[in-house]
Amino acid sequence: MIDVKKSLEILENYFAKVTKEEFDRDLKKYCPELFEEESNDLELEQLKNTELYQQAKKDSKLEIAPKLLKKGLSAQEVAEILELDVRLIA
Repeated sequence: MIDVKKSLEILENYFAKVTKEEFDRDLKKYCPELFEEESNDLELEQLKNTELYQQAKKDSKLEIAPKLLKKGLSAQEVAEILELDVRLIA
């Protein structure tokens, strides 16, 4: 069983002595999952800037366009929704 008083004492002693830099270092060392999201966000942004990503995004929109037209939306509406040039839709 966890000794709450002892745990509190350990934490209080730790925070009484540790600097912000040491705390950040320890946090990254013992809880790296807290920082993975930041790394993943950066990687995603880098991916979004690639030509391959941009082409895949455009291609997927072009695959969706006919389905929206079949649902009764106009070419102009589809172009606005998908943020494409209307000439690509019609």
